[in-house]
Amino acid sequence: MLEFLTVVGLVVLLIVGVLVTTAWLALRRIRRSRLITVGTQAVADGLLALTACRPRRTSHRGAALRALRISREHRLLREYVVAAQRSGAYLGDVPQLLPRLEAEGRRLREALGRLVGSAAAGRDLLGQADRHLATLGDLAEAVRGAASVPAADDVLAREAEEAALGLRLHTAAYTELMADGRRPEGRLPLADAS
Repeated sequence: MLEFLTVVGLVVLLIVGVLVTTAWLALRRIRRSRLITVGTQAVADGLLALTACRPRRTSHRGAALRALRISREHRLLREYVVAAQRSGAYLGDVPQLLPRLEAEGRRLREALGRLVGSAAAGRDLLGQADRHLATLGDLAEAVRGAASVPAADDVLAREAEEAALGLRLHTAAYTELMADGRRPEGRLPLADAS
């Protein structure tokens, strides 16, 4: 009977372990899902917008507006990068730089959110937010410019490859001909021309 209870206990323990692990993985995946991330960002932006639009006097209303602008600029930059990547535009290091910029933007938004309604001065933080917004604007303009450049046409690329191959073949044939010590008919070497 003791062996039976031990086996039943181990099976129950195994089933509970599998259920707990499955629930933990599911919750972790849900928390990291794009929908939850976008929803959380929308709620945070909504709260900042309500704070900025209050009819009563609020200290650092500009901080809330800057936080909203940072959120908007990051969203627009992400859309521009995705559109440019789909069109095949060259973006350099921008896609690798984007996560670091977004992390800095989140840090600034959180700090600006804490600044709203407080009596702290926050001039340095507002300056950082303005510089970050200027950086985002410059980067978005560069990405839009890169996306507006037409991608290389496949026909043109194929013709360029064929022309390059023809030039290489011609050069190789001429080099081989000159290596044998013969010179092409009708042409004089430069030393004999004088």
